[in-house]
Amino acid sequence: AASDVYKRQFLKYEKGGFFMNHVSWTSILIGLALFLFGIDYLSLSLQELSPTRLKNLLAKCTSSTFKAILIGCFITCIIQSSSATTALTVSLINANLMTFSQSIGIIMGANIGTTITAFIVGFDLFQYASFFLIIGAFCLLFSNHPKIKGLAQILFGLGCLFYGLELMSMHLEAITKLPEFMKLVTLFTNHPILAMLGGAITTALIQSSSAVIAIVQQMYHLKAISLYVSIPYIFGCNIGTTITAFLSALKTNSSAKKAAFFHFLFNVIGTTFFMIFLTPFYHLFLTFHFYIPISPRLQLAFIHGFFNIVTTLLIFPFYKHIIALIESCFKKNC
Repeated sequence: AASDVYKRQFLKYEKGGFFMNHVSWTSILIGLALFLFGIDYLSLSLQELSPTRLKNLLAKCTSSTFKAILIGCFITCIIQSSSATTALTVSLINANLMTFSQSIGIIMGANIGTTITAFIVGFDLFQYASFFLIIGAFCLLFSNHPKIKGLAQILFGLGCLFYGLELMSMHLEAITKLPEFMKLVTLFTNHPILAMLGGAITTALIQSSSAVIAIVQQMYHLKAISLYVSIPYIFGCNIGTTITAFLSALKTNSSAKKAAFFHFLFNVIGTTFFMIFLTPFYHLFLTFHFYIPISPRLQLAFIHGFFNIVTTLLIFPFYKHIIALIESCFKKNC
């Protein structure tokens, strides 16, 4: 397999001391590009299966906030992107097909649904990446059946996602040997707020929390960073991902802007809460891992899911007050 060739090359270079001073940034960027393409291609492929149904679900099934949370979670699990769900919600509000208050549940549910990508990464399916790519590519080339082509697109997207991650993983290991990296890790360990800010900034630049969290999962799996650094970095990713909603709301009406602001506020409140109680949560996760030993990647996937579920439970009783606060803020600025 291609991955075995890369690993043999890595071992050869490592013995010669090549990777001690040189990192294949090109390979890391290619891996990241493949991963981002895989997410987008998978998302678009899933949306193409029934775009009208997805829009109808978002627009109509919001009679109660709890139901809206479930719908937001369900749709985000399907299309693999909370950013896409939030952007679609913003567009529906702008088209007067949904009100700002109806969108609250959708946005909260989208934050829970987005954790599915971290769980996909956590199940260590990298060895099947080549099979997904080959089967997907051949079906796309030689089949004209709509359902087969749809399934092939999903497989090809998953293949790109996993292959990009595997490529990044092999070359990220070289970074862990650099003394500069160890200094940076030490700095993050001493100042978890910096790790949180790093996650927010990186995610805002890449515009994909799934990609950044996947990289963190890989680095933690390689024991390049500790759990105490990984946790605040993931919290920061949740803030950084709100940039997509802000960008989609730039040329929309005030209601759509309010929805984008709520998405930002949701993640800021959750991150602030978890950062205040970072040490107790860290020990809680350590205890959980002690009694239920799971892979490092899956461990971070559970932490990401725990963050979004607890934040939703934390905000849900007060969402009407938050709506009133946002409404008053926008009235003052108008």
